[in-house]
Amino acid sequence: MLCLSRKVDYALISLAYLAERPDRVSSAREIAEVCRLPAALLMNILKRLHRAGVLHSVRGAAGGYAVASDLNTLSLFELCEIIDKHAHPARKLALHGPAQALQYRLGRFMGEVSVADLVMPGHRIDVPLEQVGVQRDVTKRETVSI
Repeated sequence: MLCLSRKVDYALISLAYLAERPDRVSSAREIAEVCRLPAALLMNILKRLHRAGVLHSVRGAAGGYAVASDLNTLSLFELCEIIDKHAHPARKLALHGPAQALQYRLGRFMGEVSVADLVMPGHRIDVPLEQVGVQRDVTKRETVSI
């Protein structure tokens, strides 16, 4: 069944961080520290986004990454393809007919949702917190609403 990987989640978090700071570059280390993400994995994700033209990279001591493309034109489905090349959502088809239909509809929906809808300030999809549920924060060992 279709689900977003942790890598895609980290990509969305880092793109949201960068989108909130459009006039500056941010290092991978800075993003990892502020967003509490694993630095090594985040560096690989940012490199993939750079190679795909989503991010602009600046080398040097004051270097880092900035958003290079219009996130309104990048779909969530395309982001999944960039980040998880071998775990493409459409390649793992469900076995049961109704589950296949659901997977197809979810894939179409992911193609219609832009990354900007998820990460840009003022564009984010509003979902009531009580509908999202509760998630355990393993770093703090407490339960938080997301």
